Amino acid sequence: MDIEAQAKKRTRRAFYASLILFLVALAVVLISLNTGTIRLSPLAVGRTLLGNGSTDETMIMFDFRLPRILITMLAGIGLGISGAVLQGVSRNSLADPGILGIHAGAAFGLMIFVSFFRTMEGPSALMIPMFTFAGGAVTAVIIFIFAYDRYRGLLPIRLILVGIAVAAGISSVTLLLSLRLDEDTYSFAASWLAGSVW
Repeated sequence: MDIEAQAKKRTRRAFYASLILFLVALAVVLISLNTGTIRLSPLAVGRTLLGNGSTDETMIMFDFRLPRILITMLAGIGLGISGAVLQGVSRNSLADPGILGIHAGAAFGLMIFVSFFRTMEGPSALMIPMFTFAGGAVTAVIIFIFAYDRYRGLLPIRLILVGIAVAAGISSVTLLLSLRLDEDTYSFAASWLAGSVW
């Protein structure tokens, strides 16, 4: 009975914490909708969301602010899920794609693209996410193969150590490739790796 009461108490606490976090997220979204270079009043935001805004307000809201907010929220959700999965698999609360080397693999995929495809405009630019995803995925497979023990399965400590070693090796090759790039291509690659909502 005592264990059941504790479980109910934990569930209730988790529900209230989730509700508070949801309300905070909703408040941040509403503040973001009327914050920017061109300020919109809360009344204008509500009017535009209901379809009664001016042409400029509609453009600001639906072409710039709402897509940016939604993309940022989806990116945050994706990062949270990937972090939880990696921490669960490695059984280490500090594990993340950077430590495990997956980020280095994605950067290597980008460097391969910018080294061999000189144009970053038009249809070929759509290949950038594919190259970075392929680089991260291949790196994850390599790390998994090296970290897997035939008798004991996937060892968390070996996973992290192999990830650090593979990341160091891939980062050195990425640096070597980046030294061959011109200034504009390098700045494009650096800003792409740093990440931008736009």
